[in-house]
Amino acid sequence: MLIVLCSGGHSPGVTTTSLALTFAWPREILFAECDQAGGSLHVGYLLGQPRERGLGEWAVQLRRGADPEKSLREQTYYLADAQPRLILPGLAEPAQAASFHPLWPNIIATFVTMPGDVIADVGRIGGSDTPVDLLREADRVFLVARPTLVDLLAAAPRLQEVKRVRGSRPGPEILLVGKGPYSSREVSQTLAADVADHLPHDLRAAKVLSHGSGNERYVPRSLLVRAARTFAEKLCVQAVRDEVMAP
Repeated sequence: MLIVLCSGGHSPGVTTTSLALTFAWPREILFAECDQAGGSLHVGYLLGQPRERGLGEWAVQLRRGADPEKSLREQTYYLADAQPRLILPGLAEPAQAASFHPLWPNIIATFVTMPGDVIADVGRIGGSDTPVDLLREADRVFLVARPTLVDLLAAAPRLQEVKRVRGSRPGPEILLVGKGPYSSREVSQTLAADVADHLPHDLRAAKVLSHGSGNERYVPRSLLVRAARTFAEKLCVQAVRDEVMAP
């Protein structure tokens, strides 16, 4: 299952949400930071880790003809856990994105065929660097937003763009995070899109995931990751059901 998380703008916490889901995922999972504006993992959650691994170096290996899945695994970090959890940091510089576009078909094919599931964080969408192919080919697309007026105003046109990109495939869904004055029902009715879930405000866990500071042992039992686990399990159950019902 290939899942894409994105935003309409205003930094609602796409990377933090992606990491929370990675910690909570009940199956083998790869979290790939695919934001063409540049990744934040190396200066956040992975602060202090060697910076030579990541999406940019994987792209170099692909251009040299390396085996896509083998070279991908060489560029990831492994979370210590009973369940295989891999993290692929994003581009070090936005300037790398221009040479990256021709590789998207190969990258998507690798994501789709490798064992386990993939969560791809593409960050803010709507610009010329938006990975349209990834949005089109994903099994599920979630637009992450806070239930606030400024976030929802930014989300509305992006939802329509993703709907057009996906054509007959299931449309994008909204994943609400944090605090705001609007309920899931109000957001769904106003934006004419399904709200998949609403993850809670959890500053303590978010600080670890976004900045790499704080007590990491708290994260697996945090309110955020416990809610993410419920959501992740629901997604996996739905994926199994869809596979069974597929012709």
